[in-house]
Amino acid sequence: MSQNDKYYMMRSLEKALFVAETMATETSWELKTLSAACSIPKGTLQRILRTYEDLGYVRQVHRGGAYALTLKFYKLGKQIISQSNLVTLVEPVIQKLRDQVNETVNLSTLSGIDMVVIHQKASNHALRMDSIIGTSFPAYLSASGKVFLAFLSEEKLRCFIKELRRLDTNIDTEKINLIYKEIEFARERGIGLDFEELFQGIRCIAAPVFDDSGEIIATISCSVPTVRLDRALSQTLLTEIPRAAAEASQLFESPIHSFRFNLEEITDMLVAVEPR
Repeated sequence: MSQNDKYYMMRSLEKALFVAETMATETSWELKTLSAACSIPKGTLQRILRTYEDLGYVRQVHRGGAYALTLKFYKLGKQIISQSNLVTLVEPVIQKLRDQVNETVNLSTLSGIDMVVIHQKASNHALRMDSIIGTSFPAYLSASGKVFLAFLSEEKLRCFIKELRRLDTNIDTEKINLIYKEIEFARERGIGLDFEELFQGIRCIAAPVFDDSGEIIATISCSVPTVRLDRALSQTLLTEIPRAAAEASQLFESPIHSFRFNLEEITDMLVAVEPR
């Protein structure tokens, strides 16, 4: 049955939701540009935007100017995430890993060109890395992002790189080559590493979580203050994080993935005085 045959479809609601989905792809929209993007007459679009504005989902950047989504959609997304099957299933694995290593553990997934933290268990240490649920950070700089990108399809990875270059004019060919080098490293070893590229004084290790089709759906990572990251802790993390990610993948009946890396070599990299 096509959408046109579905008697229960509310066209006005369908249009309004399409407008919101389109707006989410840019920071702000001029009325004329949004009208063209949505193929909706300006008069109809204005009524949709004013309704959203009255309900708190849209704001006008300045009088007579562009429109932008508010964080009310984010709050809805946060509520959905907190109830999602992914978080519910993986939460015991995250909890167990945190208890084993007593370091902050994050469950993250890709959204656009950023990684988003969808669940976290903080360490008991006074000195620790905490992120608010919903916090986002550049995928190409983070351990989680590097390992997530490593297991995207070639088509999705090309789209990511294209969008990254469009949104960040500082990303030149040299940086793209470095990104691909990090991706290859993560793909071969099944782990992503962050050597204070994202936050000074914090290093991170991440591993992938796969679904039943073998596609990556999330990452499990630990963020650790560099001053606490000695050889013993590094080797514990390098053992337990991939093990936790594999356990989480099994919950989704993922095909078995086998990865190998030189434990001593990666440990040397993590405990090096100067970031790589």
